[in-house]
Amino acid sequence: MREKHPEKFNSRMKNKLWYFEFGTSAQFSSACKNLHEHMDIMCDGMSLDLANGPRLEGIALLNIPSIYGGTNLWGENPSQKKRRKAQKAKKDKDKEFSTSSMSSAELAIAVQDVGDSMIEVVGLENIMQVGQVIAGLRGSGKRLAQCSQVVIRTKKRFPMQIDGEPWMQPPCTIFIRHKNKVPMLMAPPSNKKSRLAKLFKR
Repeated sequence: MREKHPEKFNSRMKNKLWYFEFGTSAQFSSACKNLHEHMDIMCDGMSLDLANGPRLEGIALLNIPSIYGGTNLWGENPSQKKRRKAQKAKKDKDKEFSTSSMSSAELAIAVQDVGDSMIEVVGLENIMQVGQVIAGLRGSGKRLAQCSQVVIRTKKRFPMQIDGEPWMQPPCTIFIRHKNKVPMLMAPPSNKKSRLAKLFKR
């Protein structure tokens, strides 16, 4: 649509309205439902158990804390207090979405760092969840893994995108690993919740 009618996508507001329209139709059609039946993901040689837990319709692979125009899909890094509490919880049995190398309790306290050469793998239940994370109504997607190498095997045609550029991908095997580092400047993180709170107070 963007390539056929570039005049309809010449502002951020227009883009968001189109995303809302397509996102709403995607929510009802659920073209990517039962993702676990058509996709296998291996992180550092360990297979993700996508069949347990909520049914996912999307997977995001990140190496920076920003996607969809500045949204932190992995979620905020936990404080020292939360990390200690989560480390105690590791003793409990928690098998939901865990690889054999990282439990859910460990993922809950995993820190995202742009310089650690690690890839964060996040699951999304549907397009509504993406909208809620962007709007600040939910803190993050579902943390699936943090690893240095990812292998994705798909069994059917899927929509994919890299850095906002989409395409339809036939069945394939995709290998993803960290390549190198480039120094760059980064602004301090903005606090969406405090901004929303100020708006509601007005």
